[in-house]
Amino acid sequence: MPLIYKPYQATLANKEGQKLYYPRLVKFGKMVNTQKMAELIAEKASLTAGDVHNVIRNLMSVMREQLLNSRTVRLEGLGTFTMIAKAGGKGVELESKVSSSQITSLRCQFTPEYTRAANGSATRALTTGVEFVHIKDVAGSFVSDDVIDKDPDDGNEPGGGGGEAPDPAA
Repeated sequence: MPLIYKPYQATLANKEGQKLYYPRLVKFGKMVNTQKMAELIAEKASLTAGDVHNVIRNLMSVMREQLLNSRTVRLEGLGTFTMIAKAGGKGVELESKVSSSQITSLRCQFTPEYTRAANGSATRALTTGVEFVHIKDVAGSFVSDDVIDKDPDDGNEPGGGGGEAPDPAA
């Protein structure tokens, strides 16, 4: 299935005073949790959903342990995970004065695995073969224009922000 997008209007105007429109991805249904992922993987493997769930939980635990031991974790076919510390502009003048108290945030950075073709172009593992479809092309009359053209929220909520359309497969 393709990634579905809808237009949204920026809240801030550009230099010319225009509030431009941009595509925003739409999420359908509920977020897929660990248990659901285990069930879906079990359908493709000779393991039970419980076995797969246990492996996923152990993978997360071991990855956390390795990352917090200053290691980078690479999962072939998926990508690389590494910890990044930010000092947030709290630099010091002398090398000897550098300390952990300067660290203002810590995050785990994920970089999808990629392959490089002979022509030098790179393809990311999780984005290979992606297609995009406008929400009107998928949902048609199920979605009204006010839902499609609705101003976005801050985009930080699961589901990518307001106005979900019904699943056309339902």
